[in-house]
Amino acid sequence: RAACRSGSRCSPRARQFQPQCQVCAEWKREILKHHTNRNGDVHWGNCRPGRWPVDAWEVAKAFMPRGLADKTGPEECDAVALLSLINSCDHFTVDRKKVTEVIKCRNEIMHSSEMKVSSLWLRDFQMKIQNFLNEFKNIPEIVATYTRIEQLLTSDWAVHIPDEDQRDGCEYETGVYLSESQVNEIEMELLKEKLQEIYLQAQEQDVLPEEILNRLQVVKEFLRNNKDLRSGLIGDLQKLDSLHLQHQTPDSKEPGAQTPEGKA
Repeated sequence: RAACRSGSRCSPRARQFQPQCQVCAEWKREILKHHTNRNGDVHWGNCRPGRWPVDAWEVAKAFMPRGLADKTGPEECDAVALLSLINSCDHFTVDRKKVTEVIKCRNEIMHSSEMKVSSLWLRDFQMKIQNFLNEFKNIPEIVATYTRIEQLLTSDWAVHIPDEDQRDGCEYETGVYLSESQVNEIEMELLKEKLQEIYLQAQEQDVLPEEILNRLQVVKEFLRNNKDLRSGLIGDLQKLDSLHLQHQTPDSKEPGAQTPEGKA
């Protein structure tokens, strides 16, 4: 296979990529040919074009949201990255409306100002996830995990405490419950994803510093009441605090504001 001839000169930046060799130019044209958003934003900065001829994953990242340059495989990505790949690449023959409905639900929970959703929202989400999974019912791996996904979706999200016969007036055997560690793991993943999204918005200055601060404060307020989660997110919060301070103007900094290192 032909390889990139320009090395580091064929390096994209964010949404910009001007190939410096014929090989990368041809790959760019081929990617755009199969991109459902070819006239919109393509996050070329996710990719290492020199790897396109030998690594399909580097090609796949051109169909995903920003911030995935250091991800070396699908197991390192969150759900929205893979949903975007399915939605943006025409190699996937699916009902894209079903994909966008799931992405919309994800965005709603990520942008929730109260950091919570209703039971009605969960039921609607369950229906949309099931509709989406039906698009892949011919794939054995999807069928094998469908039961597990359904258990999560139909759970009432109450925590089962071992050695207690009853919980909320119901016998343990009569319903689907999550352990405390399972709920904690799911919440932690959602919060890490939310903080990463805020970080990328701050890094690329897509959102005003004041809005970044507001979103960060919502997360911090939630974590004040959930100290078990806060301990696992200290590094993420400090990284975001540091970046936010870099982009603040001197006038916008609060009097007496502390650096992340100076916070308790």
